[in-house]
Amino acid sequence: MILCDRTTINDMTAPDRSRRLSITLPEDVAKVLDDQPNASAYIAESLRMRTRRETALRVVRDAGYEITQEGVDRMRARLDEMAVRRRDREQRHAA
Repeated sequence: MILCDRTTINDMTAPDRSRRLSITLPEDVAKVLDDQPNASAYIAESLRMRTRRETALRVVRDAGYEITQEGVDRMRARLDEMAVRRRDREQRHAA
């Protein structure tokens, strides 16, 4: 289990720690932001998610596990199969 220190995350959202930035984005990314009510919040959460993912990957690698794209693809396929079986089971029980 990987634990996260909520205090650190909450401190990052404090208003006194905000900065205004001007950035240039590819058109496809900018279009995604056009549909968001708060583009800054969307970007901040995206960056936090990426940081958490990178930290988790580093912890796993430091523990001696090798993560390959082939392994990720194989696990995604297994999860997809499990989701299909779960959905089928739920539909049978609902009928």
